[in-house]
Amino acid sequence: MMLATTLFATAFAGPSCPGSKAFIHAKCSLTATFPSNTCEEVATEMIARINGENSWVDPHNGGVYTLTSGGASSAVLTTQRVTGNNKYTDLQKWTLNKEGNGCQVQACSESQVTSVIDYSTNYCDLHNLYCGTQDGCPVAHSDLKYTENFNSCSQNDKSKCVVKTAPAPQECKKVEVQQDFDLEKYIAQKWYIQQQQEVSYLPASQNYCVSAQYTAKSASIFGYTISVNNKAFEQDKSTKHEASICAAVADKNDPAKLEVAPCFLPKFAAGPYWVVAFNDEEGWALISGGQPTIQGTNGCKNGSGVNGSGLWIFTRQQARDDAIVQKVRNLAVDKGFDITVLNDVDQTNCPQ
Repeated sequence: MMLATTLFATAFAGPSCPGSKAFIHAKCSLTATFPSNTCEEVATEMIARINGENSWVDPHNGGVYTLTSGGASSAVLTTQRVTGNNKYTDLQKWTLNKEGNGCQVQACSESQVTSVIDYSTNYCDLHNLYCGTQDGCPVAHSDLKYTENFNSCSQNDKSKCVVKTAPAPQECKKVEVQQDFDLEKYIAQKWYIQQQQEVSYLPASQNYCVSAQYTAKSASIFGYTISVNNKAFEQDKSTKHEASICAAVADKNDPAKLEVAPCFLPKFAAGPYWVVAFNDEEGWALISGGQPTIQGTNGCKNGSGVNGSGLWIFTRQQARDDAIVQKVRNLAVDKGFDITVLNDVDQTNCPQ
């Protein structure tokens, strides 16, 4: 009777585990059955994935597996998996037994640090080395068919196993402003806006007869040295919106980088106003509300609020010259801007 009890206990014992130095740690032990594949076929596919054959990559955030002992014909394999961020290591042990024409695999994965909740990571450590297209998993060579039974694996959500880290956002191109910028020439005449990005203080309803006049002034209490008079109209071209603000050079070593704000605000509250490009002879300028940081369509864009917002195409002549506008648009693309944010400004039949 004692011998029979011992044999019964051995037959139904759970998978052997690799162990962990952490007293309290997450783990998963399970039994996977492959009715149509030999143990050597199962082990061969697992090892192929571990070796990254056929460009196999762990679909659970790009973890890295290592075979630490055993081979395709071994009854026992041991592996380790390091998370994609290189922070955590889990150990696995696999015991392969012939079952009929197929193979039964008893597998266990254990965290090596103190942990309780692992969001199915230890389960995925095991699952991803044999799962197939039925689960949306990539395969190296063989698309294995299997069933799973869980021994001690309360966290076993398959949906967690095929999760790829989102690619890092593409870095926006660093915008270079106009070199050898002549501020006196820039503010010498009135500017007319031909295209502009919609922002909170310049909604699309005011894309009519927009202009800007800059005038040098004595330094104010806050250090502003330029007064700015902005005008815009509604579609009826009789409803006018006018704002007077102030500006100053933000960087003496880079005078094309200015800052603007209502005149009553100190300069720390001012927003960037960059002259990205300026051609006095041809009479045009490209203006940006600073370095764009938002990924857009084929380029980057500024925000649409107050500071750090906006993109404009200025011309000296009020009448639109499509060739000049297109030239500046092309330059903006070369500088890394998303020009889909630009809207036309109607400069026809404007009030004097």
